[in-house]
Amino acid sequence: MMDLTGKVGFTIGTGRCGTLFLYQLMDLEAEVAASHERNPDNETFHRYCKWNNLPVDDEGFLATKEKEIRADLEGQPYSFEASPYLSLSVHELYERFGAKFIFLVRRPDRVVSSFVHKGFYRNPYRVKNPQLAAGYQDQSPEKFHTFLARISPRGEELNSWNEMTRVGKVAWFWKAFNQRTFELLSELPKESYRLVKIEDVDYPKYCELTEYLGFRTSIARSDFDSLRTDKPHAFWRKRNIDQWSEQEITEYETQVGDLAKQLGYEYRIAHLTEEISAEKTEAVRAGHIPQKKKGPQFWRLRRTTADWLRSLAKAMDVA
Repeated sequence: MMDLTGKVGFTIGTGRCGTLFLYQLMDLEAEVAASHERNPDNETFHRYCKWNNLPVDDEGFLATKEKEIRADLEGQPYSFEASPYLSLSVHELYERFGAKFIFLVRRPDRVVSSFVHKGFYRNPYRVKNPQLAAGYQDQSPEKFHTFLARISPRGEELNSWNEMTRVGKVAWFWKAFNQRTFELLSELPKESYRLVKIEDVDYPKYCELTEYLGFRTSIARSDFDSLRTDKPHAFWRKRNIDQWSEQEITEYETQVGDLAKQLGYEYRIAHLTEEISAEKTEAVRAGHIPQKKKGPQFWRLRRTTADWLRSLAKAMDVA
């Protein structure tokens, strides 16, 4: 049987923290078979069970993952997967494959704004007994695995969490999930993982990370820089921190404060809004955000006229 030690690596984190960027880089590597969240059903089910400490056998999860990894290694000497869904599975993945992990973190306001925009915790959770793991919660129109991925607290904390704004709930998620992931990693040998702030990943840092994983990068600095700057600008369609209510700000700062300070992130919204405003202004100047049209806006008049014409036509048909 093929020895997998030194041939398997994963990037993990909360999501919206740079795992897709690392996958895109690894996908350019000549000797790496790279994937991103390749089996959401398998991975989120295991994540749900691990978060809730459910006594479920791991072999089905691991056998599926092993099949995927061995298929990778038939064509390339290294298998790499970027998936936040695997963050709570590090013990099992390390013991089975001798895997190495890059644990990505990102400044909390970016993660929270992104997850709120994506639809996290759109509806309150309906739970009769908060001491039990939350049963299925409708995430329509998204797929079932999104429920499994969107963890929630248990016990007394669930009731107060359910009363929070969506910003507060996602801020709790950023804190709770990062803390649990780090606790699990800290139980592994130190050489098996690296904690990395995505904001620090420049080309030299990326080269260092590939050598840590076990191979040398084949990507030129120009290709790295091109991919790093080619970011989608959907950020500016989000409701950002300069639009949060006082309650949202209070909940956010209360939830993320301690961990953000430990990681060296500024989390006080009053200290961040000027930066957000400057970035938005620059994005408008660069053409990433369409500027508002000058002059009168006639869309309401056009809509009203169209509605009136439709009702008139309907009345004539009835007559």
